[in-house]
Amino acid sequence: MSKRNYWCYRIDTNRIKFFMGELNNGRLRQGWGWDERQDLRVFKMDEGAGRNRPMFKKVKKGDILLIPRLPNWGQIAIVEATEDWSKGYDFKIDENLGDYGHIFPAKYIKRFTRNNENVTGNLRSTLKNPSRFWSINHYSDDVDFLLNITQDGLVKRQDHHSRLASIVGDVFNEVFNEQNFTNKLYDKFIEQFTREEWEFALVNGLQEVFPFYQVERVGGKEEKNHGTDILIKLPSLLSDYEYAIAIQVKDYHGTVGQSVIDQINKADSYWESENLKLIEKWVIITKASKDVNIDLLKNDSNVKIIFAGELKELLNRIAKNMIGMK
Repeated sequence: MSKRNYWCYRIDTNRIKFFMGELNNGRLRQGWGWDERQDLRVFKMDEGAGRNRPMFKKVKKGDILLIPRLPNWGQIAIVEATEDWSKGYDFKIDENLGDYGHIFPAKYIKRFTRNNENVTGNLRSTLKNPSRFWSINHYSDDVDFLLNITQDGLVKRQDHHSRLASIVGDVFNEVFNEQNFTNKLYDKFIEQFTREEWEFALVNGLQEVFPFYQVERVGGKEEKNHGTDILIKLPSLLSDYEYAIAIQVKDYHGTVGQSVIDQINKADSYWESENLKLIEKWVIITKASKDVNIDLLKNDSNVKIIFAGELKELLNRIAKNMIGMK
């Protein structure tokens, strides 16, 4: 048997019970799979699905994956790939949820709590990584150590801090319905904010998510020249320019025309003249659904679109940062 590799793999924590139920049946699901064209075997449409291609190509039979927030909020699952993912992969959109079509073959082995005495500082540190998928081969010995410990030994509560964290995690998972929270939060935003008010609200929210970047509202009279409502500036290693993300916000519903693409595309030349290297362009459409605007996703200008469904998730992330529940 070839040498196994070790990975960390994140799920959509809005659907913890769904993911665990699927895993118990040998299926490790992943998001960004809401359209048949996102099938990684015949990849024709990205919209986020491309983030799953590295795991599709790299994970082999026998590899070990650590999955935070599974089977409960305060725990981490240890999972084994039961087949090379490029061979055992399947694509089937969940009928009830309308997403999570990417299916990888895997089996659940055991779980551990982050503050367990057998968990090394190295693992605790890497589990803070916000990425969707990353290698932890350099901590393979730490993971193997956990594999050789009984399940009881991995969830044992040693001290008051660990017991408190475990209790909070268990109760949170039982009581807190994140999907309800996300939906109600979005409804409140729709109720409270209209038109340019969204720009101010999102600027404040994004400042919470990206406290070390410069987030500013740049709409107004000059917007006709750069098509940008919100600008996020990131530092460069060199001092003679900065990177930037341009965001346009539209409080639209129903079918949205191509004009939003044309408008944000003005950002390219304008911000370059301001010594900014534009690395991403986004359009946030507050009330329109993805389903009736598929054509917008096919734009050839590398413009990324956030529709109402994705905006819910962004607002959820902002809210978690604001109340310290990251």
